[in-house]
Amino acid sequence: MMKTLRPTGPLALVASLVLVTSGALASAPVHSSPAARAVPHLQAKLRPSGDPDGSGKANLTLSKARGRVCATITWQGIATPDAAHIHRSSNDSIVVNLTGSVTQGSKCVPVGKKLIASILAHPRRFYVNVHNPTYPAGAIQGTLRQP
Repeated sequence: MMKTLRPTGPLALVASLVLVTSGALASAPVHSSPAARAVPHLQAKLRPSGDPDGSGKANLTLSKARGRVCATITWQGIATPDAAHIHRSSNDSIVVNLTGSVTQGSKCVPVGKKLIASILAHPRRFYVNVHNPTYPAGAIQGTLRQP
């Protein structure tokens, strides 16, 4: 018959705790902070759609988890914008209002998770359009794409 030796005393207790703790840490799930998680980015190179001298760039961050889209839009060669949107290419409908990103307002807007998923799955089906009083239908625009 085989006997199992079991250590006793304070040293045995410490050794047991180390083994139990290290095993728990090894099997514990790793959770990254929200800032460490990758957030999808899209961009659009903005070209003339109304204003022949205009150009610019749109950088978007889409967070399906938070249900929001954030945009930073820059422009050159056009009058000060008064509106910006993401449009669906198939019918030109406005799907996301980005006006705050060109008027010193909020750069982030709430957007439905289903729409965010659709934009991320098929970015080229959407475009950013920047409007101003001179070109109310759009001064510059660009199709969304992966950076």
